[in-house]
Amino acid sequence: MKILFIMAWRNLWRNKRRTIITSASVVLSLVLALFMRSMQFGSYETMIKAGVNDVGNMQVHDTGFWENRTIDHAFFNDPALIETIQSQAGVTGILPHLESFVLASYGDKTKGVQLTGIDPAAEDRQMQLSKRIIEGKYLQPNQVGVVLGEKISEYLAIGVGDSLVVLGQGYEGTTAVGIFPVTGIAHFVSPQMNDLLVYINLEAMQHLIFPYRPGLLTSISVYTQNNDEDRVLANLQSTLGDHYEIISWKTMLSDMLQSIELDNVSGLVMLMILYIIVAFGIFSTVLMMTVERRRQFAVMISVGMQRHKLVAMSIFESGLIAILGITTGLIITTPILYYLYINPIPLSGEMAAMYESFNIEPVITFSIDKTIFIGQSLVVLLLAMLSALYPIIYIFRFNVLNALRQ
Repeated sequence: MKILFIMAWRNLWRNKRRTIITSASVVLSLVLALFMRSMQFGSYETMIKAGVNDVGNMQVHDTGFWENRTIDHAFFNDPALIETIQSQAGVTGILPHLESFVLASYGDKTKGVQLTGIDPAAEDRQMQLSKRIIEGKYLQPNQVGVVLGEKISEYLAIGVGDSLVVLGQGYEGTTAVGIFPVTGIAHFVSPQMNDLLVYINLEAMQHLIFPYRPGLLTSISVYTQNNDEDRVLANLQSTLGDHYEIISWKTMLSDMLQSIELDNVSGLVMLMILYIIVAFGIFSTVLMMTVERRRQFAVMISVGMQRHKLVAMSIFESGLIAILGITTGLIITTPILYYLYINPIPLSGEMAAMYESFNIEPVITFSIDKTIFIGQSLVVLLLAMLSALYPIIYIFRFNVLNALRQ
C-alpha cells in the first residue's frame, strides 16, 4: 500500500499543470464556501445574541400572559420565586420588568409608547443602557423620572428637565396617570426602539400601575450560560409550571428564527450550485487524466499489476489532490476569517438601516465555528472522492488490447 501511495504522489507531478489546476479549483470552492458560511453563521450568531440580550434566555410570566400580553396578566413578585430562579445552577442574572403601553403627552402632542419599569443598576449591567444616553443622565435607584428614546423626544419636542404626562390602563381596571420629569434621552440601535421605549424606575412604575400592593411584574427575564439553558428551562418548567409559564427565547424570537432558517436554506442552495460547478470541474480533470493514461494503465496491467491495486492508486491520486486543495484553502482562509471575526466590516446606507431595524449593530460579522471548517472540508473531500468513481469503473471495464493498439 505504501508503494501505491508513492506511485500516486509521483503520478500527480508528472503533469504539474493539470494537478495545480485541479487543486486550484478545490481551493477556490473551499474558500468561497467558507467565506459564505462564515458570514452567514456570523450574522445568525449576532442576531441571536442581540435577541437573547434583549429578552433573556427565558422569561417567567403569569399563566396566559404570552398569548394575551396585557397588564391584567401581570403577577406579584414572590421572594420564593426569585430564590427558586437564582438557586438554579447556571443562572447568571435576572431582570424583573413591568411593561405597559401608555399614551405619553407633552404640550399639545401625544404619542403611544411602551413604558417599561426596570431595575436601573441590574438593567445597565446587562444592557449597557447608560452608554446609550446622549443627553441628560441615566436613571438612578429610587429616582422618579423617565428616559426617552431619541425619536420620542423629537416628536414630542421634549427635553431633559421637562415633565412627561402618561395615561394608560392600570392593573385590575384601574387608571394609570402620572407626571414624570425627563432625566435622560437615549439613542438605540433600532429605530423602532428609539420611537417606542420609555424607561422608568421599577418602583415608580409599580406605583403608577397599581399603587395598592407593591411588587407587580409582567415578566422576569432569566439569563443563563448557553450550555445550561436547556437544563435550567426544564427545571423551572417542572418546578414553577403549575403557577407560571416559562417561555424560551426560541419561542419569543420565533419570527427571527424563521427568517434565519429561510436565509440558511437560500444559502445552502447557492452553496449547492457552487459545489455542482466545482464537482464538474474536478470530474472533467479526472476524466481527462484517466483517458490520457489508458495506455499507461494497459501496460501496467500487462506486466502483472492487479486491477484492484491500480484502482487503489487512482483513489489515492484523487484523495491527494483533494487534501492538497483543502489544506491550501484552509491555510489561506483561516487567518483572514479570524481577522474578520475580530474586526467586523461596518455597513452604511440601506444595509445599515436594515440591520438597525432588527436592533442589530450595522456590521458584517464572521463566525469561526470549527463545524464550518470541518463540514465544508468534508464536502469538498467527498466531491473529489466521488469523482474517483469514474477511473474505478474505467479500470475494471477497459480492454487492455484495445488500449495498447490505440
